[in-house]
Amino acid sequence: YEQDLAAKHGVKLMFNVQPKTIHGNGAVNMLELEYTAQKNGKLEPTGETLRVAADQIFTAIGQTLETSGSLVLEGRKIAVNGVGRTSRDGVWAGGDCASSGDDLTVTAVAEGRDAAMDIHTTFMGGA
Repeated sequence: YEQDLAAKHGVKLMFNVQPKTIHGNGAVNMLELEYTAQKNGKLEPTGETLRVAADQIFTAIGQTLETSGSLVLEGRKIAVNGVGRTSRDGVWAGGDCASSGDDLTVTAVAEGRDAAMDIHTTFMGGA
């Protein structure tokens, strides 16, 4: 769904590329990407590159989840209900650390919105 919505708004989706170099003199103006191909079960750079004009770049830094046993997990992610509630009262989760989430920023933002609405309802004396 998110990909279709993004495409309708003019977002160009690019697959099998990875960042190689950020260009600019004090401020980003271009991102150089390198194509990848699957070899021996892994994505490997092909050496072929392309450049994309950019004035902002967002980085997904990748983190390891450490809950110290205070939250119920589903696999390696925090178990949540449909609005991001966790097994611990007063704690919500979303995005790629939550069992319902994936690695898309658009999904994380939508889950944040849903959790915020549930948090508001909860603190205002609702559910």
